[in-house]
Amino acid sequence: MKFNKDLPFVLEKSLSVDNVAIFLFHGVIKKQKDPVRNYTGKHIEVDLFNSCMKSLKSKGYPLSMDEILFMCLNNLPFPPNSFAITFDDGFENNLSVAAPLLSDLKIPLTIYITTNFVNKNEMSWIDRIEYIVQEAQSRKLNFDWSTKEFSINNKESRIEFLNEVRSYVKNTSSCNPNQFADELSSIFNIPEKINSDDQLDLKMSWKDIILANQNEYISFGGHSHTHPILSFLNSEELNYELDTSLNLLFEKAGILPKHYSYPEGLEYCFSEEVIKQLKIRGVKCCPTAIKGVNKRNSDPFRLKRIMVNSQ
Repeated sequence: MKFNKDLPFVLEKSLSVDNVAIFLFHGVIKKQKDPVRNYTGKHIEVDLFNSCMKSLKSKGYPLSMDEILFMCLNNLPFPPNSFAITFDDGFENNLSVAAPLLSDLKIPLTIYITTNFVNKNEMSWIDRIEYIVQEAQSRKLNFDWSTKEFSINNKESRIEFLNEVRSYVKNTSSCNPNQFADELSSIFNIPEKINSDDQLDLKMSWKDIILANQNEYISFGGHSHTHPILSFLNSEELNYELDTSLNLLFEKAGILPKHYSYPEGLEYCFSEEVIKQLKIRGVKCCPTAIKGVNKRNSDPFRLKRIMVNSQ
């Protein structure tokens, strides 16, 4: 699997004199070893990640999300070439692999936690599906959600199928992602795998979070309880996701409801009602996954981020 060695330069180009760039990562691993899993490069190899961070630190000015929030609320200018580092979901490698490198460079990071992932060391629906498709025997398939016939017979065809699955699940409000993974597990005759200690799956524990929260360079926020698209939820479901995640963060680790991020994070994945409910619960800042940089007076609930993948 080929990874983008030009990534440090690509990230540098996002820096600007007047705006702040917020980078969105998911994981950092020691070495890529799977033929299909992580094909998007959401888990970046540590050497490449280290090169990116050293490059950004040499060219830019690192900020915490607390500092960005303060500057936005008070319409203060950002230091030239400002940037912030964030991670979504709660992978253990954020703390064991990425955090020591960032602390050495004095770069703050904010980790947005999906609390059910931490409670149960649970795999996300797409990680479950990537595992299923990687392990599946070659075959042809038809589904009622697509007009295509899929041939699962090599790496390229498996990745093509995964891209179709991603698009369908993320854009279909009636689709339950975990039930969809269950169905694929049955269709491909692959035993269900919901928990895993693999480097691509292992989540941090509450003990890890409590210890890391004492580090001056690390802060935490919420990222829902089960990682649904919040705008797809009815009122009862939304209340459950927000309340459960925020209550667990406070009860398990003493983390107050200040920072949050929207699962998936694109324009259709949140709404004015979602923002209203977050504000009611005391959340002050909730960045998106909409690509772009941010001006000094940006809305803290509509901050743009730059998704970083190594592909």
